[in-house]
Amino acid sequence: MIRYLRHHQLDKTQWDACISASAERQVYALSWYLDVVSPGWCAVVEEEQGRYVAVLPLPVARKLGVQYLRQPLFCQQLGVFATAQYDYNKVGELLEVARSHFSLSTTYSFNTANTKALQQVPELQQELQTFFTHYLRLDKPYESLYRHYSRDRKLNLRRAQQANLQVVERDDPEPMITFFREHVQHKIYGGVAEEAYTLLRRLYRELQSRQMVKMWYTATADGELNAAAMFMFYGDRIIYLFNAANAAGRAGNGRTLLLNEVIKQNANSSRILDFESPQLENIAHFYASFGSTAVPFRMWQFNRLPLPLKLLRQLRMDIYRKFTDNSKQK
Repeated sequence: MIRYLRHHQLDKTQWDACISASAERQVYALSWYLDVVSPGWCAVVEEEQGRYVAVLPLPVARKLGVQYLRQPLFCQQLGVFATAQYDYNKVGELLEVARSHFSLSTTYSFNTANTKALQQVPELQQELQTFFTHYLRLDKPYESLYRHYSRDRKLNLRRAQQANLQVVERDDPEPMITFFREHVQHKIYGGVAEEAYTLLRRLYRELQSRQMVKMWYTATADGELNAAAMFMFYGDRIIYLFNAANAAGRAGNGRTLLLNEVIKQNANSSRILDFESPQLENIAHFYASFGSTAVPFRMWQFNRLPLPLKLLRQLRMDIYRKFTDNSKQK
């Protein structure tokens, strides 16, 4: 039986058991993670004999009285999660139930393991776009992984090492947030809402309480911090969740040193480093320089709002794109 369930109707014990047993297994879809990044989330659930065998988490946002789907911050991949022997030919049925409850999806990202199953839903193809993240399998000795770094990445790593930068672990995300505020935020069109930093702090505390996060910085010989990286650990995944650096950290290749450290510490393991690539060519190029592979995932977007609301939203998007294009030309 396939049902749409509101947040209060969900059995979170059954939910997390399904996520943990699924082939797609991602921390983003665990109930406690969704409670942090998308309070009040809903879902489509398929049950057999009272047991969840497939789930589709639905992050719900609201604006101007309209309830719609929007991918939360710090949550790159959602989509379908199913237990063993699930018939993926039924994925279309799960999605159709979701579509019957929402007229708008601005952004909804499926996990990378769903890509093949989504290709089997012809009526969905016009609503899907393809994006990429970068994965690096760590199943080889460090020396072998290092050989696949690009020439520039090896050079910049040597520069960071020659600058005597040290990798230090801290349990405080505030210096990283400060780096981002002072050196990155102004580059983002529309700025960054204070709520985003509050959410990051809350998520860090939750992950820390579950021993699922490492907060690493690079420091100079006199102890001055200049670059930061936040790594999340779950199952066979290491997720490069957030990072920032000040001017000295960027010049000193601090983030190269931090990524190299996590690769070195987890080499020869079954883990995969997920760089969580944004769709920016220069950043994707940086992640690829570590020998990572671009892996596709699909984003679901549709708009079946009444015509007046659809036109209003299109007007707002056109204005946004105009200002974005103008800012890029400056």
